[in-house]
Amino acid sequence: MSHLPNAMVFLQLTAIPTSSPARPPEGKDKPGRMNDNDGGRPSRAMVKRSIADILDLVREFQARHEGKFPTTKSPYPRASGSWNAIDGALRRGAIVQCQHFQQLKAALLRRGLTPTLARLDPSYTAPRTRRRHFADILQMIVHSSEQHGGRFPLRTDPFEVRGYVDTWIAIDSALVDGAVGECPLWIAHRGKMAQLGVMPSLASLNPHYQPVRRQRRSIASIKAAIVVHMTENAGRVPSQRVRFPMEARHDSWKAICKALRSGIIEHDRDWTEFHLRLELSKRHPSLFTLIDCYRSELQDAFELTHPTEPGTRSVPGPPLRPTHVEKKPVQFGALVAQLFCLPAADADVDTVSSNHRLARTLTRSKW
Repeated sequence: MSHLPNAMVFLQLTAIPTSSPARPPEGKDKPGRMNDNDGGRPSRAMVKRSIADILDLVREFQARHEGKFPTTKSPYPRASGSWNAIDGALRRGAIVQCQHFQQLKAALLRRGLTPTLARLDPSYTAPRTRRRHFADILQMIVHSSEQHGGRFPLRTDPFEVRGYVDTWIAIDSALVDGAVGECPLWIAHRGKMAQLGVMPSLASLNPHYQPVRRQRRSIASIKAAIVVHMTENAGRVPSQRVRFPMEARHDSWKAICKALRSGIIEHDRDWTEFHLRLELSKRHPSLFTLIDCYRSELQDAFELTHPTEPGTRSVPGPPLRPTHVEKKPVQFGALVAQLFCLPAADADVDTVSSNHRLARTLTRSKW
């Protein structure tokens, strides 16, 4: 008698009726049929779904919604049921164990996945759980350049490298954020970029990339730029979103505010004075706090350059000292091209030769 409950559960899971054959049918075993003896509650039979029925439902949904694949929150194409229930059955394995379902599970298992509703979509891409390898990124660049006639991929280009599922935007963000697996090649490249003062990115892997070194801004030059902006805009102070004065198009107010927040400013006497003023007001450095701290001085400088009465001659104010930009003297292309000449440990002959062909193509131009 101790095995009777387990037997009852097994019979219910296999949809075998457990009532006596001599009992007249009352329709209580039909799903959705109202039963008077049970107080009007519906009685449902526990029937396992088959993968073929689920795929038929998916095709029916796609025919009604322009080919879109359903999600757990999508409307169900039939009167009873839900996509959430189908997703739960796939996750629990409550599916008829046919050959088709076994093949589906084996295909997903090779990718380290288990069956779900979203993973029935052929275009499903699993979220990345591990960091990219720097050697793989170089191989992606090699294959993309070979597919597009030696053209180096840009950040906004569509990702069309055969054998990889990724995007150039995600790769560029991983290089910028340093979210790359630690390896000797990546550590060496990151160290060389740090010596050159260049942030690792997808563009910095291009031998044609010309990095520039920007000298640190000073508080005096920022104040002079604010006065010029006030002169050109009838005394209005700048914000991060407005255009920078025409005399220094290479800079922007947003970049200046970011430099103030991160402290990438010339640490001179003006910077020390600015920090003392911020400590008294318990605020952090930014473009707004700089304007607020020196509001009276900026207004006085603006009045000197902007006459208030007609006919008066304007007094020239302090000249704008733009941030100096100079090109690097280093041959950056030859340095980066060496990355594509380093064969990986498990690379074959074709891959190594393709790396050398790309390196010769990229270093063919004049530096």
